[in-house]
Amino acid sequence: MTDLTAPRVTGHYFDGRTSARRDVTLSLDTFGVLHVEGSGVDRFEPVAGIAVSEPLGGAPRLLTFRDGAYCEVMAQAGRDAFIAAVGPPESHVVRAQSRWSWAIGSAILLLVVIAVGYRVGLPWLAEKIAERIPASMVTTLSDQTLTLLDKVAFEPSKLPEERRTRIADRFRHLTPPGGLPVPHEVLFRASAGIGANALALPSGTIIVTDALVKLTENDDEILAVLTHELGHVHERHGLRLLVESSVVGFVLTWYIGDVSSLAASVPAALLQAKFSREHEAAADAYGARMLKGNGLSPALLASMLEKLEASHGSPGAATDDKSINDYLASHPATRERIEALRKY
Repeated sequence: MTDLTAPRVTGHYFDGRTSARRDVTLSLDTFGVLHVEGSGVDRFEPVAGIAVSEPLGGAPRLLTFRDGAYCEVMAQAGRDAFIAAVGPPESHVVRAQSRWSWAIGSAILLLVVIAVGYRVGLPWLAEKIAERIPASMVTTLSDQTLTLLDKVAFEPSKLPEERRTRIADRFRHLTPPGGLPVPHEVLFRASAGIGANALALPSGTIIVTDALVKLTENDDEILAVLTHELGHVHERHGLRLLVESSVVGFVLTWYIGDVSSLAASVPAALLQAKFSREHEAAADAYGARMLKGNGLSPALLASMLEKLEASHGSPGAATDDKSINDYLASHPATRERIEALRKY
């Protein structure tokens, strides 16, 4: 119902056809009709045919007529009461926007939605995308990544060729869990900057550094590390991690078919990758099943994790020989993981 006690207000009138602005006075008569009066303007308009803009800070409120003409009503005493009399009741959204409690609550809700999306939605999306990336693209990406790593991070391995061949052959003859083969290749590299490390490229190429081999007492311990890395390959953890870090880049690469620009960012992402607890647990379980299925003890992997901790210091410890790119940086060896492996 129109409030006939609404005060008079001043504003600017525009006819909707020209840019001419006219100073006017607006009032409501006893029949609920808006009267616009000013220089060359004397207009009556039923309030039912007037559209009122939503409030936006200190911006003028617009009263728009059916023929496209409109009035700007600037902030002034009595404006809110006048607008309330002319326009329909403000919506719940408009009222909420004007309350600090609602604004703060909305901001908090938005942060919660973003956090949940990052923790749950992004990994789910990355998993779905990783499942659909063509094998040819994964191979090309991994090959280009290895080429770049060999230029900037790796040197040829200094281990005896006979030992490298023996380890790779032994691992190739191990039976994966369920008997399902996982295409892979074991390579050895030296790197003073990376230190004791092993990483798996998305295609299945597993790189082991000389420094990691030197920590072991026998080849069985190296095989244990390799089974863990093969678990990451089987579950596509590395690929999913790369997708999470550059969802847009992967989609564009997939669509365009040129992986060169994306490959340039992969080495750093892989070397500094931090797998989630769920991914590490899955890779540990895969490695434990593979070791046990081939007559080897899962405790071998637990023993390697302990040696790595002893060599580099526990995660977060400040030690002079701990490299940001060492194995523990991307594969945090927690006591929980070690105990779980010893229970197999």
